[in-house]
Amino acid sequence: MTEKTEAALRTRIEELMHAGVRADREKLDALYHDDLQILFLGADGELMTVDKQGCLAMLEQTFKDKNPDDHMWAKFHAATVSGDRGHVLISRKIPIGGPETLIDLSIDLVFEDGRWQVVREVNFVRPDAKAA
Repeated sequence: MTEKTEAALRTRIEELMHAGVRADREKLDALYHDDLQILFLGADGELMTVDKQGCLAMLEQTFKDKNPDDHMWAKFHAATVSGDRGHVLISRKIPIGGPETLIDLSIDLVFEDGRWQVVREVNFVRPDAKAA
């Protein structure tokens, strides 16, 4: 997506969701910036930090033998663009770290090499998957 608009940003996140639940490494490689950093704060307050390769490995393990269509629920809260920077706030229900969990994601993107790329995610787990 070569536009610097909120609609393009949202489309990019939808592409990310589809690629993530399918653990599509080729597509994810283009969506995630090489300097990707993910901060994952669990419901127990435990912080886990992963880089791009760690993220790709985690997605492969998480969605192995799962039906991707079962994990596409999402609620967009905000999508903003400021020049070459974008931000999306979204909630997802996905089985990261065990059973399906509600996760709030604060996603920072940069427009580089003619496309939006995710440079940082800050993810917060909520214990009640029914809360959304």
